Amino acid sequence: MWVCGFRENVSEWRLNPIDWSSFQVVGDQSIMSSLLGVLIAVGFSLAVVTAEFKVHTPEAPVTAIHGQYTVLSCSFTVYGESSLQQLVINWQRVETDEVVYSYYYGKDQLSRQSPRYSGRTSLFPAELKQGNASMKLDRVRPEDAGQYMCFVSNTKRSGKGIISLIFAAYYKEPGFFIRIRPSGTVFRFESEGYPEANVSWCNEEKEDISSLSETSYQQNGDGLYFLQSILEISDTNRSSSYTFKLSNDVLHQSFSRTFGLSIEMKTDEVLRRNRWMLAVVLLATEFIITLILVIAVCKKHVSLENRNHQNRYCIT
Repeated sequence: MWVCGFRENVSEWRLNPIDWSSFQVVGDQSIMSSLLGVLIAVGFSLAVVTAEFKVHTPEAPVTAIHGQYTVLSCSFTVYGESSLQQLVINWQRVETDEVVYSYYYGKDQLSRQSPRYSGRTSLFPAELKQGNASMKLDRVRPEDAGQYMCFVSNTKRSGKGIISLIFAAYYKEPGFFIRIRPSGTVFRFESEGYPEANVSWCNEEKEDISSLSETSYQQNGDGLYFLQSILEISDTNRSSSYTFKLSNDVLHQSFSRTFGLSIEMKTDEVLRRNRWMLAVVLLATEFIITLILVIAVCKKHVSLENRNHQNRYCIT
């Protein structure tokens, strides 16, 4: 008769013959009890062998906010009581193989950690025995975006999982500026965030006039995008109101700002200009009329003098 015998590694097992000399047959009841004990031991051992060691990470990417912390989730299979001295956890970047965080011999091992992650990473020590190998990443930056590998190993098995991190930053309340030019009016909106946002302009009739605008992005020292959108409208095409829209799809953030140009102010300005023009025209007209009258009077006076002179000549 054969039973299962196991080596130190539970993944390997072999069949060993039973040493019948170790059994003392006292009766049928003793034999049945011994066989039952052997079968229970075999069943338990097979359950351990067939159990699969897994390291699990979420398939969906994690969205991390600028300046805040995020948790990269990672869990592994636990078999009964396990010693932390035999547990190895290693986090690293997939693209560069940079070591982000290491844990073994029951404590943090950061001598090979990438400098850019120094002081920003940690595990959850109280939850390691429950199979939680998640890593907390503080003060998230744009360069943290990418893929991370979670590797877990014990004395018997090992496994790994990959998780993706997406970086984003909320756009600030846009600043609004207006500049009046002789040729028209310039409107400008400015904001800052990440990634590049969707920007559009509409007039009073809800028509999209984004093609008339110019939007630019420039990354600052923090890696965020400084957005500037400019719309210039001529006086002939001026509408009474405009709407500026900005959306950050990653964070489901959106701005919509509608502003109007006062028709009364425009009319007053035109009236003031017209009054000056009217005054100039009236003065010019008055001057011309006066000049014409002066010329006519002078001509009449000269004509009378000539007649008087002729009469005197005839008398003499």
